[in-house]
Amino acid sequence: MTTLYSIRLTAFILFLTSSSCLCFAEQGIFLTDDLQLRVADSFMEQGEYYRAVTEYKRFAILFPDSPKGDYVLFRIGIAYYLGEEYGDAVSTFEKLAAMYPAGPYYHSSRYFDGLCLWKKKDYVGAVAAFEGVAQSASFPFAPKALAAWSLLELDRDDPAAAAVLLQRFITDYPDHQGITEVREACSLLAQYEDLPQKSEILAGILSAILPVAGYVYAGRYGDGLTSFLINGLFIAGTVTAVNNDWLPAAGISGGIGLPFYLGNIYGSVNAAKKWNRTIKSEMRSRIDAALEDIVAEKDCLPMTSLGKAVLPSSLPKQDTSEVLPESQVDRPFPCFTNMTSSDSI
Repeated sequence: MTTLYSIRLTAFILFLTSSSCLCFAEQGIFLTDDLQLRVADSFMEQGEYYRAVTEYKRFAILFPDSPKGDYVLFRIGIAYYLGEEYGDAVSTFEKLAAMYPAGPYYHSSRYFDGLCLWKKKDYVGAVAAFEGVAQSASFPFAPKALAAWSLLELDRDDPAAAAVLLQRFITDYPDHQGITEVREACSLLAQYEDLPQKSEILAGILSAILPVAGYVYAGRYGDGLTSFLINGLFIAGTVTAVNNDWLPAAGISGGIGLPFYLGNIYGSVNAAKKWNRTIKSEMRSRIDAALEDIVAEKDCLPMTSLGKAVLPSSLPKQDTSEVLPESQVDRPFPCFTNMTSSDSI
């Protein structure tokens, strides 16, 4: 009797369990555009840029008519940019600009397009992108484009062009919060153009006359001393052999010493070149530091957290539409309880 009761109880429990499973299977969990976007944004926030790209692309496939298409495309470009896949980022940003020329992400996509092209050493393309954004007078990207463009010109060793662009920044945006840093960068640029330089030709001539001289001129005292000792040894050996009519020994000593002598000249020229490059690099680093907060892309990234769009605090409130459409600002994602069958795929 007890055994029969246990069997019936077990069968009843199995029936209830299977019924519940069937119920959940029939109801399902419906995937909405907000839920898919939430997944992609979550990967983005965690720094999983390649997985974020996959989820954003899945969104584009599942919801091709979504009004958030420009936002998704922009996020794909940003994910590629942060993942240092600059070629794919350029393609994405240019596609976004072509598809949504009047959209809220047009100027931001062109700005990031310029940054990516710059990183790819495509200076012509980067200048075209920055110039277009600068002419748009779109805040905050127009002043950013001017600052980035000036650094690009400095990267091409054209400080005069960089100075002109920063003067344009000062004229067009006198009330910009970074105007003090821009003025500082202008002052540093004036010093950059007047930096002392070492003549590579003079360094070579000095080393040809006296092996130590070229290195000392270029500030490489240790290398100069080494060069002087080595070349002095071979020169002394060759002269001694000639004076004693040991011509074979003189030929051997001179033949071995000649590469060291020529290397001393070549090394002195390179030392002068390195000195010039180092002093320019140090000044360039100071200019970069002055403009870093203006050019920085971190305050242009619309990072969406789970359930709420987080906007950069440094951007003026009235300009948030340039970063994120109003329809996506402070709008919570729907929870599962609010989903209906009409939201399913």
